[in-house]
Amino acid sequence: MPIFVNEVEITDDEVHAEMKHHPASSIDDARQQAARALVIRQLLVQEAFRKKLLVPNECSKAEQEEQAIDQLLNLEVLVPEANDESCQRYYEQNQERFLHKKSGKTLAFERVKDHINQYLHTRSLMTGISQYIKTLSYQARIVGHDLESSEGPLVQ
Repeated sequence: MPIFVNEVEITDDEVHAEMKHHPASSIDDARQQAARALVIRQLLVQEAFRKKLLVPNECSKAEQEEQAIDQLLNLEVLVPEANDESCQRYYEQNQERFLHKKSGKTLAFERVKDHINQYLHTRSLMTGISQYIKTLSYQARIVGHDLESSEGPLVQ
C-alpha cells in the first residue's frame, strides 16, 4: 500500500528499493525503517521546496535534493557550541569513558576536551534534527502503509 505525504506518493516499489539500506531482524522491520526514511526525506524535500531552497542545477535530482536538505537543516537547526564548562562537566560525569586502554588511568581533560566538544556538538545536532523532523511531521498529512510498528509511529 502506498504512502502519501501531503499528497505526494511514495510507492511500494520505492519502499522496497530503499529496504536494502536498512538491515533489520525481519522483512517487516526493514520495510518499516525504509518507509520511515522515505517519509522523512519527503518531509524535508517538501519543506526545502516551500522555502525555495530546491533550485534546479547541473546536478542530478537526488543531489539537488541532498543540497537543499543540507541548506534547510543548516538554516533551521541551530546548535549551541559547547563551552569549556559544559565539556568539563561532561568529563567529570563520565570519567569511565576516558580510561587509557593499557594503564586503566583516567586521561587528562585537556587530552579529551576536543573529543568531548565534538561529541556534544553531534549529540545536540542529532537532537535538533530529530525535533525539527517531528515538527514537520506534526504539520504534515501522512497517510497509508502500516503507520505503526513495534517501534512506534512512522515518524517519531
